[in-house]
Amino acid sequence: MSELVFLLAAEADIQTGYEFYEAYQQGRGELFLRHLDLGFGRLRAFPEIAPVFDKNYRRLLVHGFPFGVFYTVEGRRIIVASVMDLRQDPESIRRRLRGRNA
Repeated sequence: MSELVFLLAAEADIQTGYEFYEAYQQGRGELFLRHLDLGFGRLRAFPEIAPVFDKNYRRLLVHGFPFGVFYTVEGRRIIVASVMDLRQDPESIRRRLRGRNA
C-alpha cells in the first residue's frame, strides 16, 4: 500500500469543508470526513485510480459531495495537495495547483 502525505493546504481544505458542512447540518461534516476516508483508502490501494486533471495532478471525486481530491503520485507516496470544492471555474483550480509549484 502507498503512503498518503498531506500538504498543509490540503489539511486546511479538509478542515474548512468539515466546518462548512457541520454548520450547514449537524453530522454532515462527519459524513464528509467518512467519505474522504473511503476515498483515501481507495487511493492507498490504487494510486492511479483517478484520471489526470492537469499535468501531474490527478483528481479523485468525493462521493456525495462536490469536492475533488487533487494529488500526485511520487513512487510509493501519494501527495495530497488540495481538497477543493468543484463548483468553481476549473481554470481557478488549475491556477491554485500550479501556484504550489512556483
